[in-house]
Amino acid sequence: MKISINLLPTEDIAKGAKRVQFYKVQFIGIAVILVMVFLASLTVALRVLQNRYISPYQLKVAASEQQVSDLKSTQASLLLLKDRLKVIDQYLGVSSKQSSMYQLIDKLLPPLVVVNAISIDPAGGVTLVVMVPDSASLDNLINNLTNEEKNENKISEVSMDNLSRGRDGFYRVSFNVKSLK
Repeated sequence: MKISINLLPTEDIAKGAKRVQFYKVQFIGIAVILVMVFLASLTVALRVLQNRYISPYQLKVAASEQQVSDLKSTQASLLLLKDRLKVIDQYLGVSSKQSSMYQLIDKLLPPLVVVNAISIDPAGGVTLVVMVPDSASLDNLINNLTNEEKNENKISEVSMDNLSRGRDGFYRVSFNVKSLK
């Protein structure tokens, strides 16, 4: 058995115990602060990485939304024009050269082709500006316009005035279509 004798005064022992307890609290406080700083920096780093990963997709979504909104107004205009032509045909009771050419062009357009503008003169000549997503749809459109069976032998000449491809991958094509007299 060991005997220990403490010759220090009790005040010094109490001060030493308080000092040890203060250092323990101080150490725990510093450790908690360091852990909080580490977690905060980790959260900020994850947010930056998420933004870097998500931002290209956000740009693509914004561009797609803009294209859709641009096409909505075009579609609304085309539907309005189509309805007007139907009303005019009903009043006249006969199909005009313009409306028959419009109906033919509407029938010949493949589903993926987006019409940006269509203009039909009184003689039945058509100026058509379209956006096509791929070359296969463009070939299909050209074949439909130039094939005598598909165009019901109503088209005499098809000329391509302009062909370009945008950064979005869509072909923008302008056609002049002449009808048979």
